[in-house]
Amino acid sequence: MSDPPLPIPLPVRGGPHADSGATHPRPAPERSRFLLDRARFVTLATEGPNGPWAATVNFVARWRPLVLVWYSLREATHSMNIVAQPRVSGSIFLTGLTGPNAPSGIPIDGAQFVGNCREATAGELPDYYEHYYATNFPDPGIRAEWALPIETFRDDGPRRFYRLEFERWWLYDAQRWTVDKNDTRFEVAVPEIELTNEGEWAG
Repeated sequence: MSDPPLPIPLPVRGGPHADSGATHPRPAPERSRFLLDRARFVTLATEGPNGPWAATVNFVARWRPLVLVWYSLREATHSMNIVAQPRVSGSIFLTGLTGPNAPSGIPIDGAQFVGNCREATAGELPDYYEHYYATNFPDPGIRAEWALPIETFRDDGPRRFYRLEFERWWLYDAQRWTVDKNDTRFEVAVPEIELTNEGEWAG
């Protein structure tokens, strides 16, 4: 990975995404938002002049519009592949889930997607930089220890922030697995996953 290691356990944010203790299953768009809010690593499948490549990056979700944001070295294989071929696919998953966060009582959840990537523009960089570090490191003191100078993401700097916009999204079909043990996915429309306002779930 070209991204920094994160402290384990990862910081957990509270708010509307916290386990409410309810017993009814979450709707698919809500499950999707929970994954995007709580997961921190995505495996990206890219393709470039030398063929396919997979890389795991530390992401955060940015809402309105919904995009994934991460940073990587410019010379990393997946970064160069994104420049050559912006269309990518990937997978996100969580384990150890309980209560309403465990779909059909299964302690794992995950999703697969297809989308388009590009480098963040100079105008987007300050917002993405601040959001990325504030989300990964809510404590200002810890954030100051981990945050790289923003200048390293500009001009001839060795790193870049990247954004991924979803084209299609598939969710793990936990209910199907409880019936016949077939490991399948079902599609969730991307607009259904969007937030109506920052921090407010739609639906």
